[in-house]
Amino acid sequence: MDSQYKLEVLVSKYNPRTRQSRRRFLECSLLAGGTSVTLADVLRMQACAATPAVDKQDTAVIQIWLGGGPSQFETFDPKPDAPAEFRGPYSAISTKLPGVLFCEKMAKTAQVIDRAAIIRTVTHATNGHFVGAHWLSTGYPGTTGTPTHPSSGAIASRFRGPNDPGLPGYVLLSEEFTRNPVIAAVMGSGHLGVAHSPFVTRQDPFHDAFDPGKVTAATSNLKLADGVTIDRTSDRKSLLDALDRLERRVDSTGSLDGVDQFNRTALRMITTGEARQAFDLSRESKATREKYGLHRWGQMGLLARRLVEAGVTFVTMNTAPDSLCWDWHLNIVNDDRPTDGSEGPSRGMDITGPPLDQMLAALINDLYERGLDRKVLLVVWGEFGRTPRVNATGGRDHWGSLMSILMAGGGLKVGQVIGTSTSKGEVPATRPVSPTDVLATIYRHLGINPTDHTVTREGRPIPVLPDGEPIRELV
Repeated sequence: MDSQYKLEVLVSKYNPRTRQSRRRFLECSLLAGGTSVTLADVLRMQACAATPAVDKQDTAVIQIWLGGGPSQFETFDPKPDAPAEFRGPYSAISTKLPGVLFCEKMAKTAQVIDRAAIIRTVTHATNGHFVGAHWLSTGYPGTTGTPTHPSSGAIASRFRGPNDPGLPGYVLLSEEFTRNPVIAAVMGSGHLGVAHSPFVTRQDPFHDAFDPGKVTAATSNLKLADGVTIDRTSDRKSLLDALDRLERRVDSTGSLDGVDQFNRTALRMITTGEARQAFDLSRESKATREKYGLHRWGQMGLLARRLVEAGVTFVTMNTAPDSLCWDWHLNIVNDDRPTDGSEGPSRGMDITGPPLDQMLAALINDLYERGLDRKVLLVVWGEFGRTPRVNATGGRDHWGSLMSILMAGGGLKVGQVIGTSTSKGEVPATRPVSPTDVLATIYRHLGINPTDHTVTREGRPIPVLPDGEPIRELV
């Protein structure tokens, strides 16, 4: 029995679920540095040999990120019977599900909740923006202010890639990074590098209108330059391939792998034209655009639907990359501060509620009416909830102990509420759910095994998730 075969048998025994091709394994086994193999080497080879899932192709995710921490009281878990300092300034309204109440500012979403599921007991142990955002984006709590793991969108790009090769695997639709850019960075690719970074388009957070020029500018390079033909592009690719082979002879880090994949993806996007069409909202009817809302969140939500329908695997719509829009320390109702954010961008649920509500209701209905409800999983959440007691200025502070989130589509069992919170909205009373349980549910939909590994630049294997199980009531 030759030494390479021994290595292959060892990896198969370590992870009998995975049966990689001999050729791929032999390529990875070079990392072991010979026939003396440690467990770390086995894990590293396993991570290197991991291949994209094959049983969940053509599934996709839309993640709507409410950065700053949306209030459970003012969205999906009002407490009308609690004392005034807990229940807050808004009324509770009935929904399409008997006995289930929402905040009055989510009236449209309340009428489509039979097509979604609410989880009222997501809980974790931090009240910090960066730590919480990093935890929910990657599955690992952040600690230093620098992202240390790839986001769920980057993981989807790495293990699944795009559903259509003419489109990126991961797209980030975001408001401008005006403050706290380190928080926005948790949505990136981490040690997976440039090949799995999101394709980003941004909007101005201090104007209600959607600016199509921002999308045009972001996608302006998705076309051939004047005078450049497909044939000339092919010639350039041949030259790049030749140069790439030459450079790889002296590349000892493997960093060119990501650049190579990035170049291949960019070339496909430019030559097929599919990406330009997917980003073009003018192809939608006026009635559809108005249904979502002509404000920036409405049109970003519609764009997210177009992208996953066209073949993007993971779209994040980040309503607050700086974590301030939903960070309601000063107020829950509109206090008429300037719209330019000069005195703080958070102006309460009067401002943020209606556009979110309109977009969510339209998106949920669209997913089902267009037959996308099994293909596309929708997740709506932020880094934590808000304090049960209204503070002295009329706002709510950070509260990692309890958060309500919405999930829809994805072939999930919808029309239900999972978990109950205590009477004052403080902690879970039943069925606590961890952030990694939510992420495990997302990865199950995409066909990604959360026990698979990525490899850091230092060669260290890291599990996709450290723990967590798909939410059993949903699957």
